[in-house]
Parts: sequence; structure tokens; C-alpha cells
Amino acid sequence: MKRRYEIEGMTCNGCRNHVENALLNVAGVADVSVDLKDAEATVESQFEVPLENLQEALKNAGNQYKIQPVN
Repeated sequence: MKRRYEIEGMTCNGCRNHVENALLNVAGVADVSVDLKDAEATVESQFEVPLENLQEALKNAGNQYKIQPVN
């Protein structure tokens, strides 16, 4: 399944890589693609990954990024 999320707090490609790597380490996440320009991430997973798990991964990655589903 694929889900899109808004990411706040990214300012450069280093941030993009940091977010991508943090989300890839969440259990169940198979692939992540982060678009710095649109401030969005597309997360592919094998099953429904709770938003809280993604938020926790970004919090542990430096607590400067926020994630929420695209409306």
C-alpha cells in the first residue's frame, strides 16, 4: 500500500535524506520517496503502518520534522 504524507521542517537535501532514512527504518515500511520541493513523502508498506510509528521515527531523528497525512 502507498500513502502520502506532508513533511514539515525540511530545508535541504540533507534533511530529505535524513527523513527518508528515518522512515525506511520503521517496521513494515518497504520504500520511501521524499520530495523536498513539495515537502511530501510517499511511503510504501507491506501493511498499514500507524502514523504514530512514523512520527516516533522522525522524533528520534532529531525532532525537527513533523509528518501528517496529505489531505
